[in-house]
Amino acid sequence: MIQGILLILVAGFLAGEIAGRLRLPKLIGMLLAGIVIGPDLLDVMPAAMTELSAEIRRLALLVVLLKAGLGLDREKILAEGSVAIRLGFMPAVIEAAVVAVASRYIMGWDWYTAWLLGWVICAASPAVIVPMMLRLKSEGWGVDKGIPDLILAGGTASDGVAVTMFGIFLVWVVDGAAGAGAGGAGAGGAGIALRLLDIPLQIGLGLVAGFLAGRAAVFLLSRLRLAESIIHDLIVALALGLALITFDTYLPYSSFLAVMVMGFVILESDVVLARRLRAEIGKVWIVGEIFLFVLIGAAVRIDILADAGLRGLAIIGIGLLVGRWAGIFASTAFSRITWGERVFMVVGDMAKATVQAAIGGIPLAMGVAGGEYILAIAVLAILITAPLGAFGTAFLAPRMLQRGTVDPTRIIVHEKHRFLVAWDGSPGAGAALERAARTARQLDADIVLLHVPHRDDAELTREQLIDVLGPARDIAVDIVQGRGNPAELIIETAESRGVDYIYMGKWTTSRGENVLLGDVVQHVIGITEIPVIVVEPPAS
Repeated sequence: MIQGILLILVAGFLAGEIAGRLRLPKLIGMLLAGIVIGPDLLDVMPAAMTELSAEIRRLALLVVLLKAGLGLDREKILAEGSVAIRLGFMPAVIEAAVVAVASRYIMGWDWYTAWLLGWVICAASPAVIVPMMLRLKSEGWGVDKGIPDLILAGGTASDGVAVTMFGIFLVWVVDGAAGAGAGGAGAGGAGIALRLLDIPLQIGLGLVAGFLAGRAAVFLLSRLRLAESIIHDLIVALALGLALITFDTYLPYSSFLAVMVMGFVILESDVVLARRLRAEIGKVWIVGEIFLFVLIGAAVRIDILADAGLRGLAIIGIGLLVGRWAGIFASTAFSRITWGERVFMVVGDMAKATVQAAIGGIPLAMGVAGGEYILAIAVLAILITAPLGAFGTAFLAPRMLQRGTVDPTRIIVHEKHRFLVAWDGSPGAGAALERAARTARQLDADIVLLHVPHRDDAELTREQLIDVLGPARDIAVDIVQGRGNPAELIIETAESRGVDYIYMGKWTTSRGENVLLGDVVQHVIGITEIPVIVVEPPAS
């Protein structure tokens, strides 16, 4: 088991990094790593990991859906409310229908199995779409009309529709395979019309379950202050999400939708808690993503993948070019969304990975005839649409979307901070270095230590300056030395190094040198636009 975990982490991480360097989505490298270490090639995946594959994939899906819910923007979604509702079911239903028809005649399957593949293929992938849309939000593309939020909300709701319908059709197919009688797959249940009522029921109950879980999280973490740290907060939130995923076997609700709604309710109820959870859950997803895609790659049979190749490509292509386009354009009809933005939404919503990875292997595990082909075509869909969606989104966003103002309360904006500390050996400079180091530690920032010796002082060596870094010895520090006017050198270095803040000791002076505006501190404050933090020296 431990060897399996190590193998997955190392192989998935390295393959993901290689794919990233090649400008491919990292998940493609992870998926290929799983195929390589799987039974058809190297066959080094321990059996224990394969047996737990389905459960691990569900955990990974929980993480990414909660992350998506914590980043939704209610105002933007409400502004295009009818569009968001239509996006929640029309693209998935239309694409599933097109894929089902194509599968019926290309693969020669019965209608129930053909629809089963349709519901697997039609789902958009939170694993690909969520990071892409969050990145667009952090850069401001399409945020004024809420395009990324519409894709996030509509895509996740449509996933709920797809997964719900997949479950319904799976029951019909399994019942039929078990010999349900003359009525075939439909005779084992209460009838098609009655079973179709499961869709609004599962979506409605999913909304309610997610709302209750979100309110419970806020009550426990914000009101009762049950947790002592953000890690404990994260444990409680994930435990509630796990409960949502677990209890869907007892109550008929969409657990995927419920998890995302839980994150959204936390965001709407307590933005501070949501911000903290959003930062930590992003770190968890780094590991979850590796496990998800390596394990699904390991489940693929290469011979079936090759056999399904051209037929699978045709089915996927028809589904995208006919079904997905028709679904997006029908959903955005009579709205203020432009034609260019609609084209972008088609591409931005086309990537498939997570749901296909999570449910693509279920028909095979349930003994459904053609299950190995369903899994193979699901993997083909991942390999084709994930990179196309990632490339297309990055390419089209600057060309078809308007850039707006980024809302930092809805997204984690990754910034690398850098501080400059002016060092002259005085007690005030030592206090400034200590203060800068404390803040840098919290933000994982870098420090530029600028040493400008006074005219009468000996210039310290680099080794001597390293010795004075006591409070900052665990911080990435760039030591800069120079001679000349101290204030001018501080300003010039800060601007050239892209410094966010300048730290100076309060009593740092020019020691009699002729500085235009008086002492060094006043000169720097009066000239630069970079914020200057002046630190009191310790009391003698």
